[in-house]
Amino acid sequence: MSALDRTVAPYERGADLAEILEAVLSEHFGSPQIILDARRQPSEHSSSYETEIVTVALQGRGELRLFLKDFGARIYAKDSMIQRRSRELRVYRDLLSAADLGTPAYYGAAWDEERGRFWLLLDFVEGMQVKHREFPEWVRAAAWLGRMQAHFAESQGLLTASEFLIRQDPDFFSSTAELARRAVATALPRLAGRLDGALAGYEEATELMAAQPRTLVHGGYRPQNIILTGPPQAPRICPADWEEAAFGSFFYDLAYFCDGFEGDRLAILLDAYRSEAERNGFRPPAGPDADRLLALFNLHKNLGTLSKAAERSFPEKGIVKLVGMVESAAGRALSGG
Repeated sequence: MSALDRTVAPYERGADLAEILEAVLSEHFGSPQIILDARRQPSEHSSSYETEIVTVALQGRGELRLFLKDFGARIYAKDSMIQRRSRELRVYRDLLSAADLGTPAYYGAAWDEERGRFWLLLDFVEGMQVKHREFPEWVRAAAWLGRMQAHFAESQGLLTASEFLIRQDPDFFSSTAELARRAVATALPRLAGRLDGALAGYEEATELMAAQPRTLVHGGYRPQNIILTGPPQAPRICPADWEEAAFGSFFYDLAYFCDGFEGDRLAILLDAYRSEAERNGFRPPAGPDADRLLALFNLHKNLGTLSKAAERSFPEKGIVKLVGMVESAAGRALSGG
C-alpha cells in the first residue's frame, strides 16, 4: 500500500489514486515518477464540481501542490457538461500551456469514460479572488485580459482549428435572446411584450457583434473567476474556469468584467485593457464604436442572466428587475442602431 493510500481522506477517489498520479506526472516530466508521500484536502474553491488540493512528495524532485478538479463529481448540474469538461481540459492543454501568460501549469488529466473519471490536474495557485481585492488589482486584471487576447489574436489558425471552442457567430448571440424570451414567456407571460419591445433591432446587432476581430475568449471573465497571487508590485493573474472558452470578440470578456462600473473607474479599466493590448500588437476599437460594442455585449450578458433566472424559477421580483435591466441595456446598445 502506498503512502497516499494510508493518508486520511474524508472522501475517497479510489485506491488507485497514487498509481494514476504517478502515471500522469511521469508523462508530464518525461520520466518515471515515484510518489513518496501525499496529503489531500478539500479545496475552498469548489463550486460546480468537487475539487481538492493534493500535495505530493516526489522521489528526487520534492513537493508539488496540485489542484484536482473532478468533473465526474458535480455539485450541481450544468448544461452541456460533457462539452464543458472537454473544453476546459483542452484549453489548458492545447492553448494555455505554451502561452506563458501566468495561468496555472497543466500537469495532465485522468480521463476514463467507462469509470466516469474526469480529473484535471493543475498547478495549485494560492491567492485571493479579484472580487475581494482593491480597485488597483482590478485594473491589473483588465490589463492581463488585454495581453492575453492580443497574444491569441496572432494565432488565428490555431484558434480556428480548435473545434472545442464555442463559436461566437450571430446564432450564438441570437440563441441567448431566444432563450430569454422563452423563459420569460413561461415564467411571467405578462412581461413577454416588454422584452420583445426592448429587443427590437437586436437581430441586426448580432451581425455586428460577430463581425469583430476574434481571439480567445475566456467566456466567464468575472472577478470571482480570477485569482491574484504574488507580491503587490508584480502580482500574477490566474483566471480559472475556462469551461465557456470561445473564439470570438475581444470585447466580450471586457464587457463582463467591467459590468457595474461607470465614469472614471470604467475609463481606467478600459484604458488598462487597451494599453496592454496595444503594447502587445493589437489596437482595439475606441470611441463611440467601442462604447456601442461594450453596450451590446453587456446586453447579451443581461439576457443570459435573465434566461437562467427565469428557467430556475427565481422569485417574480427578481425576474421583473432583470427585465428592467435588459430594457436599460437595450436602450444604451440599440438606440441609433
